[in-house]
Amino acid sequence: MSAIQLIPLHKLVQSPNNVRRTHRKADEEALAASILAHGLLQNLTVSARADGKYAVEAGGRRHNALKRLVREGKLAKNWPVPCVVIDAEAAAEASLAENIQRVEMNAMDEVEAFVALVDAGAGVDDIAQRFGASVRHVEQRLALGRLSPSLRAAYRSGQITLDVARAFCISADPEAQARVFKGLAKPITNAGLVRNALTAGRIAKTDRLALFVGLQAYEAAGGRLARDLFDATSVFLEDGEILQRLALEKAEALRAAHAEGWGWSEINLTGAQIEGCASERLHARVRQFSPAETRRLRALETKIARLEAELEALEDCDGADALWDERRALDQEREQIMQAARVFEPTEMAHAGLLVSVDRDGKAVILRGLIRRTDLKAIAKLRRAKLAASGDDQAGACGPNSGSGFSKALMRELTLARTRAIREGVAAAPHLALALLVCMLGHENVDADALCGVDIQATAHDFDDAYTLQGLKPRKPAPQTLKDCLALDAAELSRCLAMIVAQTIDLTHEGVSARDQARQRSSDTIASALALDMGAHWCADAAFWARAPRALALQILRGAKVFREEDAESKLKALAKLKKAAFAEAAAKAMSASRWLPDCLVTPDLGAPPAIALDAEAPEAETQAERA
Repeated sequence: MSAIQLIPLHKLVQSPNNVRRTHRKADEEALAASILAHGLLQNLTVSARADGKYAVEAGGRRHNALKRLVREGKLAKNWPVPCVVIDAEAAAEASLAENIQRVEMNAMDEVEAFVALVDAGAGVDDIAQRFGASVRHVEQRLALGRLSPSLRAAYRSGQITLDVARAFCISADPEAQARVFKGLAKPITNAGLVRNALTAGRIAKTDRLALFVGLQAYEAAGGRLARDLFDATSVFLEDGEILQRLALEKAEALRAAHAEGWGWSEINLTGAQIEGCASERLHARVRQFSPAETRRLRALETKIARLEAELEALEDCDGADALWDERRALDQEREQIMQAARVFEPTEMAHAGLLVSVDRDGKAVILRGLIRRTDLKAIAKLRRAKLAASGDDQAGACGPNSGSGFSKALMRELTLARTRAIREGVAAAPHLALALLVCMLGHENVDADALCGVDIQATAHDFDDAYTLQGLKPRKPAPQTLKDCLALDAAELSRCLAMIVAQTIDLTHEGVSARDQARQRSSDTIASALALDMGAHWCADAAFWARAPRALALQILRGAKVFREEDAESKLKALAKLKKAAFAEAAAKAMSASRWLPDCLVTPDLGAPPAIALDAEAPEAETQAERA
């Protein structure tokens, strides 16, 4: 073997025979730091050249690291480099042999070497500097060094992978580590299983309550965090009681701030279903924002946009928590201003309540206007009294017992028949369609409520009446684009509008809830405007009487006076003894000439505007003008 010679660094050049072509800058930086701290621990292999210089056949990374130190002014250009000189003919083979035969250091060997340095008094920063590693890399290696000897031995024997060993570091409890290791089949290759087993019972920082409270508030209250050194996004809260207490205190503060005027208020942090509440809710009227509120909303939008830009540009996940907490605080303030502009009826508020909860993103959610089933009657009574006080003729048109006696399914069929008739009437009355459209847009602009049963959002409801409406469609094809619409005259546009609005109407209901009552009132209003005669669209046939309750049917027959007074009771008694089918046929025959209608189909006299009648005559007038 050739003796080692000390050759000045400036006489060394790269050799074309060196088989290593790829160099990583980070590796060279780390190697340079190591050489500076410990010296060159391994010589270079070189071959002599005719110009008096030496070509580096093996040790190119060390050579590059030495040159880096010269450029940085940390080594002299003529620094003596220990080298072994070989013949040029064997240069390529020597380079290949050194690179192929090289064995990377076992990760656990490095771990234990770092641990030994720390035990000897070295600091993390000092170790990182001396070996050209990052502080985080040294901390990660030291975390692996805190694993139990049995786990380190398992890594050496191949029972666990390096990723799995890192996953074990999420817990500093050796008993927990040993329990999880014992409970999994060997070899263990799934790091996720280990991490999930060791974090059971802990709360992830992405949990909705953790987001709601915020990590800063949690730590300020003495809460402990467990961080995964190998995954910066994995942070867990270890003190569930502290988190629950802080979340409840924050929710209590929100409830106290918004409970004024409501009959009751509750907190639900579990995400469980709300029990005892009806499907109906109070609807607020939205007032206009004050100038101060408008300015504040604009300022909040600007701040939120700035925070979103900062979060997108942020590379270090650890620094994002404070920004997210600030973002959530701004969102909550914006929501408070929006909610403050929603005004509820004070008398109804006393019979309703609010619920404070937290959504999956950790955002506080305040549900207002919830109604318990036991309060539905009280609210309905208040609304009837309000309608009566306002002089509205509909105040008693649909009380809580409207349609009582009919089943929900039969009530739906009755109101469906009226819906089809109303849709047909609206499709032929452009003025009414325009009035409905303006009414809906007005509600959307200044009020959270809408005209119940009319859904003007270009959403057509199908009630198998397309054939009926087909005969009322405009003579020209329906416009598809703005250009098509602009090409139509006012009359044609009006007929198109009437058709579209008619198809959005759905006034069917079951006659039970307050919402059903609102649909009935809307139905009565439109029917009155159309002067709708439901006798032309529906009759009490045998199918109806077969489904109506027997006692109610007999009461209707008695009230309609379809029998002579002297023998009415005997005939009713005879009818009551008939079987269902026979009874239905007899009742239909007896009522055939009466034109009787259930209350939900009767059109109240609310004073139809004269413009509606003119709409019906418009097509004929236009035809006469065309003939002239």
